Amino acid sequence: MSDGKLARMANQIAVFFSAYPEADAIAGVRDHLHAFWTPKMIDALQVLAAEEEGEALHPLVRKAMGPAPDGDDPAARTVEGPDQLGSLASDAG
Repeated sequence: MSDGKLARMANQIAVFFSAYPEADAIAGVRDHLHAFWTPKMIDALQVLAAEEEGEALHPLVRKAMGPAPDGDDPAARTVEGPDQLGSLASDAG
């Protein structure tokens, strides 16, 4: 995939998240990229962000490509069970 297409797609994601507070927007862009993009696409975008052409990237994309802030590991999140919710509670919408 061309660098231009990667930049355009990443910028579209950033525009969507730009309505959120900056910290949430950066996290949203980062989470979206890691959830839906292949490692090869992310690597190519990181190279693009580090190069002079990174100027073509939305500021939220450049910030999202930086080091991730320390925080909760999403893989470590747990779902509350019946003992926390009550015996008749359900998580089914």
